[in-house]
Amino acid sequence: MPVDELSKGLEMTLSDTQKAGIFTCKGEFETGGTATAQIRINVIQKPTFVTKIEPVKDVHEGTSVSLNCQAAGIPPPTVRWIFENQDLSTIEDGRIAVEHGILAIKETRPTDAGVYTCEARIEERNEVVSVNVSLNVKFTPRIELPTDQSFVTQIGNPTQLNFTILANPSPVVSISWKGKVFEDADIKKMAESQDRYLYFFEFTPASQEDISELFITAANELGSTEKTVALQEEKGLGTGSILAIVLAILLVILLVVDASCYYKRRRGLLMYCRNNILDKKSSRTSAENNGKMLSKSGKSTVVNVSGIEA
Repeated sequence: MPVDELSKGLEMTLSDTQKAGIFTCKGEFETGGTATAQIRINVIQKPTFVTKIEPVKDVHEGTSVSLNCQAAGIPPPTVRWIFENQDLSTIEDGRIAVEHGILAIKETRPTDAGVYTCEARIEERNEVVSVNVSLNVKFTPRIELPTDQSFVTQIGNPTQLNFTILANPSPVVSISWKGKVFEDADIKKMAESQDRYLYFFEFTPASQEDISELFITAANELGSTEKTVALQEEKGLGTGSILAIVLAILLVILLVVDASCYYKRRRGLLMYCRNNILDKKSSRTSAENNGKMLSKSGKSTVVNVSGIEA
């Protein structure tokens, strides 16, 4: 490629990475002298994935799974797997291993589900490409109750039972109580987050016979699970007992107030009742008796009373 009378250029397209190397430019002059210059041509290639990676991978709980991620580039890129912002090659877990771009997981668990990222990187040029794989772990339903103890309820009072079901795929839920099966509209779904489902069931025991057991059943395409909820009657206080307790409390308060008034040399409630009710009744009775005595004898009765007695 002529440039001017003193220089020339060369254009080329390398079709093979093996054609890279040292290129020499040689110049010959009319004086018979020569001059040379050399340049090394290095071929580079951006990292690319050479294996087909499925965007979603389904696996059953307890089985093993392998995710293959191979990448090419010049120089060869470094391949690693990342899950929840952690390089899986650094995990010291016998279940999970990464070797030559292959991620192997043994005995998969529901916690293994999520998005895995395969990353191919050429550090020399800071070039990075990545691809994501969603691992979907399917498992039979699990039923979680707020407590493993008996569920307490009262006869005649509406009672709400909350429970959680872990399942993938989503479960079909039913409850058996008193020989009747409840489902769909009778069982309310309050929340849903990935493989976790929160339900509640409201019921009202009408008699002692209703304080028995509830049977919760959750099923999906992989199987079903049943859990028994034992009901227990809450022993509350009756109306008579509550009234007796209230009266006792009022009596104690009355005695405390009266004793306080007594020690402070004031007239308490009991003293007030004595002076204004009992004394007046006693005076009225005495007056009536004196009147009767006067009416019979015509004279009043004289009683000698000492000063101390007075």
